[in-house]
Amino acid sequence: MSNHVLLRGGRVIDPALDIDGVADVLVRDGRIAEIGPALVPDDGMPVRDVSGLVVTPGLIDLHVHVYPGLGDFCLHPDRVGVQTGVTTVIDGGTSGVSTFGLARRWIDDPDVQTRILAFMDPNQIYFATKDFICHKLEIANDPRNLDVESARAALEEHADVVIGCKVRACSTDDPRRSPFLDAAKDITGDMPIMVHLGRFPFTPTIPTSDLLAALRPGDVVTHAYRGASGVLGEDGKVTPELRDAVDRGLRLDVGHSGTDFRFATARVLFEQGYLPTTISTDLNVFNLDKPVVSLPETMSKIWALGVPLVDVIAMATANPARVVRRDGELGTLASGREADVTVLRIEEGAIPLSDGFETIVAERRLAPVGCLRAGTWIAAA
Repeated sequence: MSNHVLLRGGRVIDPALDIDGVADVLVRDGRIAEIGPALVPDDGMPVRDVSGLVVTPGLIDLHVHVYPGLGDFCLHPDRVGVQTGVTTVIDGGTSGVSTFGLARRWIDDPDVQTRILAFMDPNQIYFATKDFICHKLEIANDPRNLDVESARAALEEHADVVIGCKVRACSTDDPRRSPFLDAAKDITGDMPIMVHLGRFPFTPTIPTSDLLAALRPGDVVTHAYRGASGVLGEDGKVTPELRDAVDRGLRLDVGHSGTDFRFATARVLFEQGYLPTTISTDLNVFNLDKPVVSLPETMSKIWALGVPLVDVIAMATANPARVVRRDGELGTLASGREADVTVLRIEEGAIPLSDGFETIVAERRLAPVGCLRAGTWIAAA
């Protein structure tokens, strides 16, 4: 398919470039050539009318599970990626060190159109399954599962796609310390660590207060808006540990999942100024049909809570690009960048949106129309 196209007359929102207005986007040889009004297409260049639609940098989902066959928890990357208007997905630690070569089969597959980056679990053995087998067998909390040197070597070997570590902060002999988080901090350098906020079946995790105190500037807490997570005190105010961690530069990620996002918690945190840095889905086999659906649907929930649309777009474009230190190539429509572009429709009416516990009725939502991935148009499924 052609990777030359003119997207005509959409509302272009690019927070990184401070653009929000009606414009054309000219793509030549799979790269952004120009943004502006009334652009003239090259001879023979196809023109796609996107008037009345929203045009953004390619959406980035910071937390998904997309290695089918490595366990039974994952979805096909294109099902949660380009088929929903998302051009880049970041796997949230489905694989540990020893199986990452198998995970790369999906990352390198030429038939997969979605760009895949990855957080890697620092354990030698970790893979996600429906029955949490690594936790049930207590592999996830066995320090013998750690080999810091081989984990460091794996990060270096796969540095083209691994952007940090995903840690399940399990404890062993000391209930307030996680050797798995310690190992990740040892090997990642300035790469971010993503941590799962909340408990796992079968294996103990360190308390939220200790977890927050142990994290570094630039690290990410996913499931930051789940219920009963320990980030709110009995008085309904954020805990000193959360306040201090955010002040140091901790990033808050939605990580919706089936049970890990609640409107009620989000309202309280938003009112106190604790907005997401990033919006992500944690899409997996449990939550695709409901309540998560897609990244645009999840963005719609944050929009419905009163966050301005431009900020919502930033939380799924420029912000995740900065979090994973790929803002030199992702998250904006800057001239010369690879043409990853998302086209969204705003649907209006009485629209039910569910967090899995509560359903609200929104006045509008974002729905994917399609995307350009490296300049090639892919319609939403």
